[in-house]
Amino acid sequence: MNRSQLYRYNQRAWNRAVAEGSEWTIPVSAEQVAAARRGEWQMTLTTRKAVPRTWFPPLAGVQVLGLAASGGQQGPLLAAAGAHVNILDASPQQLAQDRYVAHRDGLTLTTIEGDMADLSRFTDDSFDLIVHPCSNLFVPDVLVVWRECYRVLKPGGVLLAGFFNPAS
Repeated sequence: MNRSQLYRYNQRAWNRAVAEGSEWTIPVSAEQVAAARRGEWQMTLTTRKAVPRTWFPPLAGVQVLGLAASGGQQGPLLAAAGAHVNILDASPQQLAQDRYVAHRDGLTLTTIEGDMADLSRFTDDSFDLIVHPCSNLFVPDVLVVWRECYRVLKPGGVLLAGFFNPAS
């Protein structure tokens, strides 16, 4: 399977996951967004454990890329906490979850359909923070993704990525 075929396969699989109500496609609640606006939020990038808050930069005004991070979960919380958020994902249905939360809760965030291995739409040094949940296992060559992240991440920026052990 070439990269284009794999992209389309993953796109269809995640669209189907939304229709089936997978836990990674269920948007955060209005209460969680309200709490994030008060500075009370937590986020997971793996199956269960929250990322320590000390790993995040202060979020007010920070430029964030949610890389393959749609589903109405991480992006809306970051936007509610004051970040300027762009979500890039292959799945139109997952991106719709982010737009749903943004509309429901009056958040500003940008959703972009695209391939996590192709960030050419962004200039060098565009983001202070990249949030990348367990999505890197869906590409044939993660090195391409990491190179793009390095290019678009500002010097001193933070990349937070979740990993899943394929042996699981």
